[in-house]
Amino acid sequence: MALWGLLDNEASKPKYLNTADKAECYGADTAEVGATAGVNSEGWVLRKVVGSRTQFETLVAMSSGTMGADVADFDDDSDVGTPDVDDDTVLSDS
Repeated sequence: MALWGLLDNEASKPKYLNTADKAECYGADTAEVGATAGVNSEGWVLRKVVGSRTQFETLVAMSSGTMGADVADFDDDSDVGTPDVDDDTVLSDS
């Protein structure tokens, strides 16, 4: 079983977080990265308030577009908005 999922929902949040941290964990997509100061990467982000400052920690960085609208059909290669790569395909490092 994976430690986190690709969908921006409660069940996909990182499994190792405690209840309080899960309440402050958000799935950030491309639009949210551009619109939220401090969020630098798509993926699972933990929001922490320290004194008068709000900090964002990227817990799980994901490749561009994985937290977006096409996530629900990630395995479906017939969708033109999703790359033709199944999630279980092994890709080379080059």
